[in-house]
Amino acid sequence: MLGSAHSGLIGYGGIIMFFFDWGDLPLLSAKLFKYLSKDPNDLFQFAANRLFELFAVCFFLTRNGFFNYVVYAAIRDLENGFASGTCKVLLVALVGLQTYWFFLIIQAVQRQKQNGGVVDDVREKDD
Repeated sequence: MLGSAHSGLIGYGGIIMFFFDWGDLPLLSAKLFKYLSKDPNDLFQFAANRLFELFAVCFFLTRNGFFNYVVYAAIRDLENGFASGTCKVLLVALVGLQTYWFFLIIQAVQRQKQNGGVVDDVREKDD
């Protein structure tokens, strides 16, 4: 946001923040229903699975589709200078992170299919 404001292209920062917010509501709602679920076959788990699927679609469209186009347009429109160059590098790095995170979402979807709709948090494994 500061880089786009400094470069005089505040619209790009606003558009990027707009696209990044779309996936938050389905993801947080899916987490809520996941925590409410007591049984892998109850209604809460079913709602959590559908909301996670909605999140995955929103994430792909907004962060790997629309966002990539906005980054392309920003790189095309930004002037050549230190601040603009830094913004370009950071935007491309963010595209790389979004792509990696989408890869992790695909892995979670695959685990969900293998485990009958239940995905546990793989970050916290007890040894």
